Amino acid sequence: MDVLILFDIDGTLLRPGDPHHAWALLEAFRHVYEREPELDGVPLAGMLDAQITRLLLSKHDLDPEQAELQLAAMMAHMGELYSGAMNGKTLHERILPGVPEAVDAVAGRGWTMGVLTGNARSVAEVKLTAAGLGALLAIGAYGDAASERGLLVQMAHDEGERVAGRRFPPQATVLVGDTPRDIEAARHAGARAVGVATGRYTVGELEAHQPDAVLPDLTDSAAFLRALETALF
Repeated sequence: MDVLILFDIDGTLLRPGDPHHAWALLEAFRHVYEREPELDGVPLAGMLDAQITRLLLSKHDLDPEQAELQLAAMMAHMGELYSGAMNGKTLHERILPGVPEAVDAVAGRGWTMGVLTGNARSVAEVKLTAAGLGALLAIGAYGDAASERGLLVQMAHDEGERVAGRRFPPQATVLVGDTPRDIEAARHAGARAVGVATGRYTVGELEAHQPDAVLPDLTDSAAFLRALETALF
């Protein structure tokens, strides 16, 4: 079976709450829309960068059509700001325990890997490269490319077909993530889901959304492979 494992980034591979990412998003919003962003009441965990921006926009009296036309420019500027802020820095200290070993274990099975993330592509590329996880960027679906997370699975399949030369079926695709939105995205696309309680949600809270498996973290690579196999087979 052609298997595709898609990792979320923040809260799954890296500790959530990257201050440079948050700063770049807010500063890009100020620059492009000339408004002050108000984060009060805006959910962040599991959200796409474009979704967060649209929620920020809803707090201001802006023409929706014009605001949408400016969204790509804002995402691009955010990526430029983030890249500048990260110049020369590494994110090795933000890698969650067991992540490199878990990635190596999946590679050892010969399965194809990629990312499905709320981060805009330009941010994700800098972030994973700075963390030494750039190999996961071969296939990806990103938070500036869709209006909701569930649509990113189809985009990852399209990217996978382009890169790998074959189509990965939904039932052979596993999303590994730390939020209920990751699980819901997998279900929306007919894919499988493994929850990891390394973000803002506990094992019990993730289990309530009925993923195929849940782990407290990725420190046990053998347990992670078993969880993936449970989801797949």
